[in-house]
Order: sequence, then structure tokens, then C-alpha cells
Amino acid sequence: MRNVIIYGINWTNCYALQSIFKQKYPEKCVKTCNSLTALLHSLSDMPDAGLILALNPHEHVYLFHALQARLQNRKVLVVADRLYYIDRCVLQYFGVMDYVLKDELSCAIRSEREKLRLPEAWLRFCHRPQKKTVAATYAFNAGETPEEVLFNINQYAWWNLPPGVTQAKYALLILLSSGHPAIELAKKFGLGTKTVSIYRKKVMYRLGMDSSLLSLFRGLKLDAHLQRTAFAHNPAVPDDNCALPIAVGMN
Repeated sequence: MRNVIIYGINWTNCYALQSIFKQKYPEKCVKTCNSLTALLHSLSDMPDAGLILALNPHEHVYLFHALQARLQNRKVLVVADRLYYIDRCVLQYFGVMDYVLKDELSCAIRSEREKLRLPEAWLRFCHRPQKKTVAATYAFNAGETPEEVLFNINQYAWWNLPPGVTQAKYALLILLSSGHPAIELAKKFGLGTKTVSIYRKKVMYRLGMDSSLLSLFRGLKLDAHLQRTAFAHNPAVPDDNCALPIAVGMN
């Protein structure tokens, strides 16, 4: 893989990644895209290029939806600030298996002796030939609405809970994340308030997250209000100047 395309909504992250490639892999040709139009052109012009998406998956579900066909048979790596349970479900749903946290790449700017400390997903993306594997992706109906896209992935998260997490406990956390008071839920389900708190900590841990309010709100299910990429193209913005995130439906 000699060509790499980098796309993200935070230009500082994109150019930081570009700098890593210039320093560590000068033989690779790196193209940084600042708009969806530029990204689509680059994907068409460089069919063998690897793609790095520097973004948080749960905020850009519609982008993955739009790019699904273009991600097939291409090496893809997601670099995120942090990854919640629902982020991992989004990536699995669209067949993206490699992802790293931004902080995990700090060793890439250190000495060569620390190169082996790079994340396995990064090494697979940069150093190893692409294997012909079939990822578990899902075909979409052309007439699918934004609500249906989010619903289907939330259902995927519901049916693919890890061992030790029951749907009943997951549902309890969903209600907590929706703003229902713990005292009210404890009475409704015949539990003690302390038991609800214990369930929250244990289930969040098994889902690979801490039990903070931020993780509770963002990490369990997709929310339309958190999407930073619009579902449909904005006809009021010319193609050549259509920078992401597209401001359609954004507060």
C-alpha cells in the first residue's frame, strides 16, 4: 500500500497523522481531504489507497452509510478520541475492523526503538498486506430513512451484547441514559437504588467503558442529535465547496 487517504472533521488531527507518515513512512503518498467532495474524488482516483478516518464513529453514522460501497476491498483505519461500546458496534456493522485511539499513536513520534509499541491495528494498516477477508457488513435499502439507519444499528448493538451483559440490564442503562432517575427506576423494577448503581458500574465495565455520565449518554445508543454529518447532501452548497460537517439539521 503506497497511497493513503486521510479524512476527518478536525484538520489538526488530519495533519498530525500526515506528519507521522512523512516522518515514519516517507515512501508513502499521503492525501489529506478537507471536504466530502475531495474524499470521493480521492477514493475514485486511488482505488488501492488505504483510508484513515479521523473521527468518532457514533457522530458520523451517515458518513459510513454513504461510503459503505467504497469501503469494500480497501484497508480502512479509524482514529478516534475515544471509543464507546456503540462506536465499536458502528464499525462492526459497516465491516471496519481496525481502529485506534489518538493517544495510542503518541509513540509514533518517539524513537525507533519504541516502534513495536504501536497499536496492532496501526501496524496491520501500515505494514502488512491486505488479506482477502469478508467482513460482516449489512446491505441498505435505497429508500432507508435516517431514523431507520440509526434504529438498525441500535438493534445490532442490542442483539450483540458481550457475555455477562443481559438485555434487561442493558435496557436499564438505556433508561438511565435517557434521563430517568435511578430512584424511579429502582422502584419500577423492584430494585434497591444501590443495586441500580452497582448494575451501572458492572455493565459499563463489561461494555468496555467507565461509568461516567458522558459514557452513559454517548456510549450506549445512537442519537440523531449527536450526528455531525448530514444524512442527505445539502443542495444549497456547491459540490466543490461542500466541507464537512455539513450543517444540515445541526443546532
